[in-house]
Amino acid sequence: MSNNEHIYAVARIRAKEVNLLDSSVIEQLISSNSVESMNRILVDKGWGDGSEKLDNILSVESDKIWSLMREMFEDMSIFDTLRIEKDFHNLKAAIKSEYAKVNDNSIYLKNGSISVDEVVDAVKNKNFSNLPDKMADYALEAYEIMFKTGDGQLCDMVLDKGCLECMIELSKKSGNQLLIEYAQMKVVIADIKIAIRGAKTGKDRKFFDMALVPCDKIDINVLADMAVQGVENIYSYLETTDFKEAVDAIKTDFAVFECWCDNQIINAIRKEKYTPMTISPIIAYILARENEIKTVRILTVAKRNDLKPEEVKKRMRDMYV
Repeated sequence: MSNNEHIYAVARIRAKEVNLLDSSVIEQLISSNSVESMNRILVDKGWGDGSEKLDNILSVESDKIWSLMREMFEDMSIFDTLRIEKDFHNLKAAIKSEYAKVNDNSIYLKNGSISVDEVVDAVKNKNFSNLPDKMADYALEAYEIMFKTGDGQLCDMVLDKGCLECMIELSKKSGNQLLIEYAQMKVVIADIKIAIRGAKTGKDRKFFDMALVPCDKIDINVLADMAVQGVENIYSYLETTDFKEAVDAIKTDFAVFECWCDNQIINAIRKEKYTPMTISPIIAYILARENEIKTVRILTVAKRNDLKPEEVKKRMRDMYV
């Protein structure tokens, strides 16, 4: 990508940023009395393509993000760190569908780094040679676990770990500091969740050694030791790290912790508005858009389940603007 093309891309993103949802719009959505009234607010903000169904609106908005990127970039590989989760989701879905002999295209996610058809064909033919090397290795391992043991949880664990390891590798390959920070945050958040859930269900050290992914932000050997000893020991360890603020969130509710985690990512990307000579403002825009789509999806579930406004607010993410 030439310097002029890069400047043009960042300028286009700057123009798009004015349409991002801010906290006042989120307050309107929280205060709305139905999913239908939420729809109207979002349509007024330019969301969707005329569909009245909120699920369709969210799908359209996700497609808009990646359609814009394809308009600006011939080589989309710079975004693979962000897209790899969709690939691994599709691998999980394809392996379990093949095992159960069911066919439901609605379970797959678009806009990964590999087409859905490629993933499905690889699983159907048990031929993963067209997938990137590390992904292919994890896909084969998960496939064999599923078909030999029928253990869906172990299959998921293998692919979840593979996804995070690929994300770390891709972020380092990109050389972009924001992508590196994003990948590290995703891994440490996943490790903390695994440790807490494993401790609560009495998992042994072997489980944690299999499931946890190395990262720069915490020592997974110490985390595993603490997890075997119990949840309170995990809290004590986290108090000695940069994640001490997460402890109160975890103790409150896991949904609150997930919100805290997403907010850390949003806080990290805000400063990228001011680095126009790198790809970072574009990465930040993608993450901001995905954050607001996720927020609206959470709000939709809350409305459908008549959650009280104070409970909804606990789950609300910070906005980029």
